[in-house]
Amino acid sequence: MSAMEVVVDASLAVKWVVGEPYSSEARVLLDHWRDDGRRLLAPALFLYEVTNALAKRIQRRQLTPEQGKERLRFFQESGPLLQQIGSVHPRSLELMERFALPTAYDAHYLALAEYQRCECWTADERLWNTVKRQLSWVRWIGERKLQAGRGGRI
Repeated sequence: MSAMEVVVDASLAVKWVVGEPYSSEARVLLDHWRDDGRRLLAPALFLYEVTNALAKRIQRRQLTPEQGKERLRFFQESGPLLQQIGSVHPRSLELMERFALPTAYDAHYLALAEYQRCECWTADERLWNTVKRQLSWVRWIGERKLQAGRGGRI
């Protein structure tokens, strides 16, 4: 397993720029990865998902349109390296079926991490609960809080 790469999904990444539960843990994790020189990766669909998440917050008036654009610029300039690997698509369908995932989007992150042989980090607790017993390299941001409460570190 590659310790120098990590796949991050949009649910985690949005927490870097929007204040909500686990945002502080997500920001600390991002700083830790950067300090360690880790390369952050995401499938090409990442920016579409981030844009959609920001648009929803604009619609709910949690962000102004200008704030949404600023946060999107952050991802365009400093976000994960976007990967377009053809073999990830059929594998995502297999993972979607295997775990009965509602969409192929989440499965793309899993398939990319599997392909790169690295951890996949998410803020989607439901996804993590679905796959954690079989895919030990999938991590949930809430684990950081659980480990910190026990005196451990991830």
